[in-house]
Parts: sequence; C-alpha cells; structure tokens
Amino acid sequence: MDSRRIGLLLILLFGVSLVAWNLRTISGSQEVGAAMVEPKDGFEKLTAGQSLAFESMTPELKTRVEPLTDAVVLRSWAAPHWLHVVSGSGRDPATRELRSKKLRECPLTLLMQWVFDEGCAQQHSVVIDIGMNLGWFTALAAAHGLQVVAVEPSATKVQYMAKTLELNGWGELVQLRHGALADGGGKLFVDEARWWEKRSASREGGDGKTQAEAIRLDDLVLSDTKVCLLKADCRGCETEAFRSGEQLLKAGAIQVVQMEYDNSMASQAALETLQSMSPRPWQCILLPTGISCSGADLADKQGEALKELWDFVVGNVHEDCSASTLRELSPPDAHGYHTDLWLVHDHTMDRLRAEPNFVAAQQRLAEAQSQKCEYAEQQVEPGVCELMCHRFSNIEEAKEACSARPTCTKVLAVSSGFELRGGAAFAGPMQVPATIKLHCS
Repeated sequence: MDSRRIGLLLILLFGVSLVAWNLRTISGSQEVGAAMVEPKDGFEKLTAGQSLAFESMTPELKTRVEPLTDAVVLRSWAAPHWLHVVSGSGRDPATRELRSKKLRECPLTLLMQWVFDEGCAQQHSVVIDIGMNLGWFTALAAAHGLQVVAVEPSATKVQYMAKTLELNGWGELVQLRHGALADGGGKLFVDEARWWEKRSASREGGDGKTQAEAIRLDDLVLSDTKVCLLKADCRGCETEAFRSGEQLLKAGAIQVVQMEYDNSMASQAALETLQSMSPRPWQCILLPTGISCSGADLADKQGEALKELWDFVVGNVHEDCSASTLRELSPPDAHGYHTDLWLVHDHTMDRLRAEPNFVAAQQRLAEAQSQKCEYAEQQVEPGVCELMCHRFSNIEEAKEACSARPTCTKVLAVSSGFELRGGAAFAGPMQVPATIKLHCS
C-alpha cells in the first residue's frame, strides 16, 4: 500500500472516530432509552426524548441550571413537550424512569392529557398537586396552560422543580410550596435519603431529616376556586390533607380527584373523608398499576397502547365508589395491590362517556360479552392484576369472566382460587404457569 493510500486511510479513520465522539450519548448514565444530542445545540434544540447532562453542557448552559450541578435537562415525550430537570445520579425509581424514558407513568399521563384537554369545564383552570414528587404532573398541567398549586416536602425535589419552572418560563403559572398538607400548623420532617419508600413527611424528627412546613389546603386555595384536578399522592397523608381542605371540598368545585388506593385502612379512611366532605357523589375508575406504554405511544392516537388504556378505563368504571364497595371488589388478602383511583362527578363522567375512545372501547367490551374463547396452559409473565384482584373459586368461572373482558389475557392460579390478569406489565424475568386466552369468536 503506497503512502497516499495510507494517508487517506488515516484521514478516514480519524473522521469516523470524530463522528463517533460527537454522537456519543450525553445523558450521563448508561440506562436504556438515553437520547443523543450535540452539546452545542443547547436546551431549545432538544427534541422529545432527548437529554443533556451537566458535564456535557457549554459554560453558558451550565449557568442556566446552576447552582444545580448533578443535573440532566430533558425534553419530555408528553406533549406539549417541555424541559424537565432531574438529578443525574439519583437512583430512586421515579428519577431513573424520568431520566431514562423522558416519561413518568405513561397510562396516567395519557388519561391526564384527556382531563386537561377535554375533561374539565373551561372555567376549571386550577390543578392541585399534593405530593408533587419530581413534578411531572405539575409540569404536564402547566404545559397545558393551567394554574398549578404544587406541594412537596422534599427540599431536593423542590430545588429541581424550581429550575424546571425557570427554564420553561412558568413562574406565574405554578405556585410551588416546600411543605406538606396537614390539618394543623407546625413543622414536618422528611428523610431525603429514602423519601420514596415511606410516608412523604411526618411529625417525627431525627438525624438526617430535613424540615418542611405543615400547610393547610384551605390556606393555599380559596374555597370558591374552580379546580380541574386534585392529585393526592403523599404516601399516607391523604386523610389529613383532605381534612385540611374542608372548605374547598365542601364547596364542590373540584372536577376530578386522582389518588393511589390500596386495601389498607389508611386508603379507606382517606376515601371516606373525601366523600363525607363532598356535597355530591363521586363515580370512579379503578386503573390498575403496571399498565405500560412508551413515549411513542403518547403520539400514536390510534395505537394499541391507547386502545388498551381505554379498555381498562371502560372496564373499571363504578358508579358506587364507596370504600365498602371497593372492599367487596377485592379479596381480603390482596396485600400490596393498589390502583390509581380516579373520582369524577356526573357531568365529567358524561363528557368521558362521549369521548370517541371511550365509545370505541365500550363497543369492544360489548362484543366481548358474548364471545367464547379457547385457552391453553403456558409459562408467561404474571401481568397486571385485573378486577382489583378479585378471586374466583374455580377455573371455569374465571375463564368466563376473562373471555368477557378485552383487557384479560390469562387466568392465574393462586393459593385460594384464580385471578384474572392483563397482558400489559413491565417486563420482568419471572415466568409462571397460567391459562392463556387464545382465539376468541
């Protein structure tokens, strides 16, 4: 090989190396889903699903996120696409999901997008986020132009969310409060190290805990405020939070309430407190946790993930949403199971029933009521727990119920009966024997 060819080869190799260097992932982690973007592009050039880590930012961009240095700025998959700031090294599940997927709780996001776009009456333009966490749903509401009152006891999370508000110019839209709702004043304390594993805030202090203000909801929001959505997810403080907003709740101007609900006494007490203070009855939707979708699904208005979500919604509407009714729907030993509980009033439910996706899902459910399905035994992932983990005494009853539900894909044998399971779940290594629904006609 002559010297000219050697020179050309070296130039080519150098060019390839340079391209590879410029296209390397800059999200600051090795997690699946990390996007690529050139640092010189800046935050405004980030497209949906892309991110930029602090160490890859230009000096000018670093000044926009300082004093935060352990930071990743990402562009959300959810629309309207916004900039969101999260920790670059945080290992809690919520931070890891947002950092890697540029998305949080996809099914909830899909349903909240409907609430913000169609579900709430025009004058209901306020969202209350109790237990803001990383601020995903606060940001989703602000991106839709709604006023938000967000409360979070973790000082670290408040700092990151404050920077998110700054980058998006939402200072006048979002009232961000460092504290937790409580039926009384004083100080609360938060374990910043493992805040996601326990109650958000408590009256018990101790080493390593930070202080947060105890805030009453009625002191934050006037009783005549027209509230689109009240999200309550503060890991056990919901009853006290509702009590602190007695005047607001009794005014009856809240359109939708979303809260986590399990079979515990704490959840039952929270639901009963909410209902006792509400002048009108609530209908509810029990959306099982574990339903999965991706950023691409958010943009696919005709996709299978969207159809499946609406199938779950239609199949889990209950006009009677009392705690006693929910107890009857689930077995007494369904420990650890919880649902994302959506509570709506009659007029909001009327709008939901008129939604074309809801109508189409109703049709699919009606068709399933009369179909017969074939079943086979296989080793599969367990899947989403259907019907609040209701337990059937024999396999034939369970098969009949599964055939009538579009969201049911299998019947699982448990210690004291059979449960229906859905197919949508986060992928995992566990495989179990199950009776799989095959062809239906």
